[in-house]
Amino acid sequence: MANMFSAYIKRARAIFIIALLFCSCLVKASALSELELIDDTKAIDISAFREKLADFSRQHKVLSADELSYFQLLQGYSYILVNDYKAATRQLEDMLMTAQNNDLRFRAKAWLINAYILQYNYQSAFSFLEQINRQVEDISNIRARDHGMSILAYTYNQLEQFDTAKYYAEQLVSDTLSGKTRCHANHHVLAALVGLAQWREFDQRYNAAEAQCLAVDERLVVSLMRLKYLDYLLHDNRAIEAISFFKTIAAEINATAHKQIIANAQLLYAKALFQQKNYPEALTEANKALTLFEGSDDNKVSVATYALLQQLHTINKDYKQALAYQLKFSDAEKTLSDARYKRMQAYYMARTDVDTNNRQMAMLQKDNELTLLQKNAYQQHIQQQRLLALALISVLILISVLLYLAVTGRRRFKRMAEFDQLTGISNRYHFNNQAKVALDYCESNAKPVALMLFELDNFARINQEYGQTTGDWLLQRVVLTCRNFMRNNDVFGRIGDEEFVLVLPGCLTDKAVLLAEICRDAISNITKVDSIPPLSITASFGVTGSDNSGYQLKQLLADADVAMYQAKAAGRNRVVVFSS
Repeated sequence: MANMFSAYIKRARAIFIIALLFCSCLVKASALSELELIDDTKAIDISAFREKLADFSRQHKVLSADELSYFQLLQGYSYILVNDYKAATRQLEDMLMTAQNNDLRFRAKAWLINAYILQYNYQSAFSFLEQINRQVEDISNIRARDHGMSILAYTYNQLEQFDTAKYYAEQLVSDTLSGKTRCHANHHVLAALVGLAQWREFDQRYNAAEAQCLAVDERLVVSLMRLKYLDYLLHDNRAIEAISFFKTIAAEINATAHKQIIANAQLLYAKALFQQKNYPEALTEANKALTLFEGSDDNKVSVATYALLQQLHTINKDYKQALAYQLKFSDAEKTLSDARYKRMQAYYMARTDVDTNNRQMAMLQKDNELTLLQKNAYQQHIQQQRLLALALISVLILISVLLYLAVTGRRRFKRMAEFDQLTGISNRYHFNNQAKVALDYCESNAKPVALMLFELDNFARINQEYGQTTGDWLLQRVVLTCRNFMRNNDVFGRIGDEEFVLVLPGCLTDKAVLLAEICRDAISNITKVDSIPPLSITASFGVTGSDNSGYQLKQLLADADVAMYQAKAAGRNRVVVFSS
């Protein structure tokens, strides 16, 4: 009887242990499944996503290595959603240090790209971008691969390399099995089409893309798509449709509680009202957008809003407010231009570094092959030694060619970052550097200096009526025309869409005024006879000199801008000299 009881106890103990192991496996599977479900909600409802992460943290105190890495990955992304990019960077970098799962590491790098870009740490971002680019084809996990392709498409759109972004987005649309991922991919395609100004294809694809996102309840992405559709309607001069469309979607846009999206929608609505010449309501809506975005980092929205407010206050003859918004517009545009320059410079530097590393690895591999050849050469015929010498010469030539390509490539990228690609003259960043050198020289040698600022009149209307190609032709002709009257040491730059500036070292203000009149007259004689009706252009000039404004570039630009604004207010196509 005692033996039977002992056997029963042993059997019950074994069953209990097996049950504990089974429960442990269920908990583990449940934790991973729960994290995947939380992952699926991140783009649907930000608040729900963060609440579920907090609940998970409270309920699961002990996690496996992969579960902990997955949780840290999602926690890092949650910081991005609330604009705490430093916390996101710390979390994702720490996760990369400990994570063993390659798929999770790949996704962490993808989100770090996003966090780095939002902190303007472009060098780190583009270093990871090149890694993602090389690794994406080798990733087997569908979620991780889709994530990497989506980040590539998004980042190349941010870099304004829209063809490359469209390629990755199209590939993701055709490859993914996830409806949510296909929704994001379609949004990236639409963003690339907007950047490429391929409006017909945009119109053809929009309805299907929106319907697909609605079917998977991706409301935030739908809102972003609708902003692009509003932009398309305005570009197509369909302001009445844009106003009607905005009123249809306004409630859903506001329901996102995303200030940047709401501000952008308000701005587009204000632009539509402006196109309809409903200036009072346009001013009200533009001020609403201003209230929403002020203090944010979205310089694209701020530049567009300040420009619209400047136009509205000019129409209302409130020149003081118009000038204030013009100055804000100039500052915001400079910030945007500087950020674009830094972003592009970092991207090309990262690409150059990666190419150089790849070439160095190729050289090391060649060196290893040569070492093997040298080891065997002692036991071979003299003919083999001659072949070895020939191989060494070939490698030296290859190294020289590769080094030459690396150096010339870096110089080419530097030029691309410093000069305006359309007109060939200095961009804002390069102009500022060259102008400061010239001003410092004139100040230290007690030489006069003058600054001439001019802007093409009604250029936005010309772009709308004749098209961007004609507008680009006019900009090139204006630069070629003005260059005929300049000296080699004059500093000439394009600092806005239709705004140019010229620093004249050693030149008195009255001489600069004469040159401005010559340039103004020459610009007014530019015509495009094959346009219907024939097209001509004028410009308004503001001139100042060191005798009035000193030698600081910022003050010279501000005073010349005041004079130019006075020229516009006086009827355009004239030269006004600044007077203190």
